[in-house]
Amino acid sequence: MTAICGIWNRDGRPGAAQDVARMRRALAPYGNDRSAAWDGDAVSLGLGLARLLPEDRFDRQPLAGVRFHLVADLRLDNRAELAEALGLTQRLAVLADSDLLLAAWERWGTDTPDRLVGDFAFALWDADQRRLHLVRDLLGNRPLFYHCRNDRIAFATMAKGLHALPDIPLAPDPLTLMDCIALAPRRGPRSFFAEISRVEPGQRVTVHADGRIDLVDWYDWDTPRDPGLRSDDDFVQALRSTFDTAVAACLRSNDPVGSQLSGGLDSSAVTASAALHLAQRNQRLSAYTHVPMAGARLDHWGDRTLDEGPLAALLAARHPNIDHVRVDSRDRQIGDDMDAHFHAAEYPPFNLCNQVWMTEICRQMQLRRERVMLVGTMGNMTISHQGIERLTMLARSGAWHTLASEGLALRRRGWKTLSVASAAFGPILPPRLVDAMRRGLRRPGRPQDLLVYAALNPELTLSADYRAHLEQIGHGLRLPQPRTTHDRVIYVLRHYDVAGLTHKGQLARYGIDQRDPTGDRRLIDLALAMPPHLLLRGGQTRWIYHRAFGDRIPPEILQQKGKGMQGADWPTRLEQTRGTIAAELDRASPTGDALLDLPLLRQLAAEPSGPGPVTDDQRYRQRIKLLRGTSVAHFIRKAERRND
Repeated sequence: MTAICGIWNRDGRPGAAQDVARMRRALAPYGNDRSAAWDGDAVSLGLGLARLLPEDRFDRQPLAGVRFHLVADLRLDNRAELAEALGLTQRLAVLADSDLLLAAWERWGTDTPDRLVGDFAFALWDADQRRLHLVRDLLGNRPLFYHCRNDRIAFATMAKGLHALPDIPLAPDPLTLMDCIALAPRRGPRSFFAEISRVEPGQRVTVHADGRIDLVDWYDWDTPRDPGLRSDDDFVQALRSTFDTAVAACLRSNDPVGSQLSGGLDSSAVTASAALHLAQRNQRLSAYTHVPMAGARLDHWGDRTLDEGPLAALLAARHPNIDHVRVDSRDRQIGDDMDAHFHAAEYPPFNLCNQVWMTEICRQMQLRRERVMLVGTMGNMTISHQGIERLTMLARSGAWHTLASEGLALRRRGWKTLSVASAAFGPILPPRLVDAMRRGLRRPGRPQDLLVYAALNPELTLSADYRAHLEQIGHGLRLPQPRTTHDRVIYVLRHYDVAGLTHKGQLARYGIDQRDPTGDRRLIDLALAMPPHLLLRGGQTRWIYHRAFGDRIPPEILQQKGKGMQGADWPTRLEQTRGTIAAELDRASPTGDALLDLPLLRQLAAEPSGPGPVTDDQRYRQRIKLLRGTSVAHFIRKAERRND
């Protein structure tokens, strides 16, 4: 990983390098193995490198060609293909990823991002055209921010690089935080900080000498790419081979590798594939599973698996080179690292319950001197999509015979009639009618009303302007119900742009580089082109996953009905930290008071959940509403530098 930064004084004023030096010092936690800068008087580019890839020893950024100057934070996962296309195969072993990127841009120009596979954010100065290009990868796994004023543009990997400049104020952005509270998708260039914009995932920002700024989406989400596959077996084989290629690319490392291993499908597939690859090199893999604290009160939520340790152990036992590590985070509390998270990741954690075990796994990896963590975060959309949206698609197209056949097949596999009907018709019926039917049948289901989850100030929910904003970004005051598998994949993959911030935070705090092979560009292309009948078929959800990976995954994992829940001990952890949460809410700033329903949050913080089973109301109001509201209140206070 690399932290990059730069300044262009468009009025020609020299001295940009002095400001870049300030920015580099601020960004040092994200890359301190090598620091360098290029000084072009009115333009300066800088970086700090963290050597995590074998080829990083050849990295000599900033790179300066005849016309182009480049700084890049990247890991390219299709090095061989790029080298062949560029005629660089013979030299590939001594080329850093940045060398390949510069050669690619010299050949293909602005078409380059569409040829890249991997995680990247880069800035390229075109001296001939006097343009600055800022580019991010498809999912935004590497962050990149910028600040514009009349005569200058500055950019940096993290906002703190921009805040190192004395004229850029440190302050929260209210609208972005309102959307965060509302669980809304992130759309547009605003960031969590005022006056700082983000390059959106899959976007190229081009700044011209006259001050014009072009925002170009280099990836077309709406037009699936034809993979050239014609049979179901072709798709099955393509999924398996593409997935293994993605995992292998993520294993490129100077240091030992670990993986997050739950009892679920995605992390199991990632861990199994990684173990097979590493076994060929006689290398081991540490697989980390979070398990509940002994004696903790657990949230028995539907048919979810509360202790995934036994299932994960079945997968680990299949591979002699896996060291299975169970983590119970017994010494951790909810919210105990919010200060550290703010300074390193620079956003409010969306799920404080999961933050506990995620950071504890990072800490244990650090103790074992492992620097690469494999995860399967995007797998639900790329390799194990449930495919239940096919029912709605069949209903909308009038394919009643096929719909009835699939519905009956689901019933034979244990689905309830109401669940099948809701999945088929819920997304296409008027929301009020769906709610009335659920109430009449005394089957409320998952609430769709946003206010059940969101701790927004009630005045904001009544604001016509804010309601219009939510509608504009496709959210509204009800949780969206995608009608097709394609829409579902796009909605989830594009919903939050915080993965890159999470990765940088883990790098700064623990020296860990998180990589997600299930978010590989090639898998996304394949998922968007996947025929719906390969996801739901004969009542079998995730049909193609079972065909592609069934021989690698223990049957107990394949056949489990519900999802896992690695933070199932949250009721006990919440009781342990109520005093801390109440104190944080009491310190909320006027901005926090304007955005949040603080009276309700304080009430929830004072309400013990009691000894009985966790209710849906407690789950939505305390686990989601209270904890996310507290996280946002803390972020606002820190961003306003209020420690009173």
